[in-house]
Amino acid sequence: MSLSAIKSTSGEASVRPRESKPSTSQSAERHLQDVFSTVLEKVGRAGFESAQPLNQEAASPESLEREVGSSWEQWFNEFSQTRYSFIADAGSPSVRENKTASDLQKDYKEILVDAYQHGGYATPNAYLQSLSSEQLKTIQQVQHLADPIQVANLSEEASLNLLLPPDAQVDENQDGLTAVGAAYSLRFPDSRTPSNVRDAWESATQGLSESDRMIKELQMVLPLLTANMHFDSNGQYVRSSQPGDADWINPMASDDFSYVQTATGWLEYLERFKSQIPPDQYQKDQSFWSNFRSNLL
Repeated sequence: MSLSAIKSTSGEASVRPRESKPSTSQSAERHLQDVFSTVLEKVGRAGFESAQPLNQEAASPESLEREVGSSWEQWFNEFSQTRYSFIADAGSPSVRENKTASDLQKDYKEILVDAYQHGGYATPNAYLQSLSSEQLKTIQQVQHLADPIQVANLSEEASLNLLLPPDAQVDENQDGLTAVGAAYSLRFPDSRTPSNVRDAWESATQGLSESDRMIKELQMVLPLLTANMHFDSNGQYVRSSQPGDADWINPMASDDFSYVQTATGWLEYLERFKSQIPPDQYQKDQSFWSNFRSNLL
């Protein structure tokens, strides 16, 4: 599902909503993040702030290699039916002809394990350049990229995230965006979201429809969007900074950014425009932001 595309030359640039999912799916997602955060930490990179450390045995080199493959398989088994199409020319330009879900699961697992074994997470761009065109097509399909991957043009973060399953990808440069290949996406929660905020969010969004959840996630990342809009002295919109521009800023990475204040701001907005909001919508939104804020306190 996509919302508010930011910038993309190859693939989907979007707000990536979290689907309302049963505990087994949430467990698969969390475990995937725990495993790949451990992988990244071992090469001096930051994983998910909300990740839990693996036990000593699971974090050993041999066990972690197995976890890399098995966590991907577990995640794929939970999400492949809703996230992937295997029908060519069915609105999915990355689909490889005559390849099944089992093929994608197996082929990407081989890449993940090989990347772990051969320094792919330390030097992702160099590792990607060593792959065959068929392997790059596998990654293109996993990441839903519209165009073939042009490795030489990719940033470090964009290269790294090609070697991470979708729900384990990180905002390494803290610009508020997750670069995957040539695509950018807005996500909430993302890899930089503190554990307590993520827990509060998941509690508040429990039971929401996909569309309601998507709207709330967009509302949470609005500070990033509005901070990069520029207006003239008359208040007229002039332009927006783009990812990678020197004047691009991420207010959510600031030490004084407050999730509590963000929720309070939405509650104040609801009160200010209460007369213009349908009563049932007002009640739903007021309840949501009140719950989220109380979960944070």
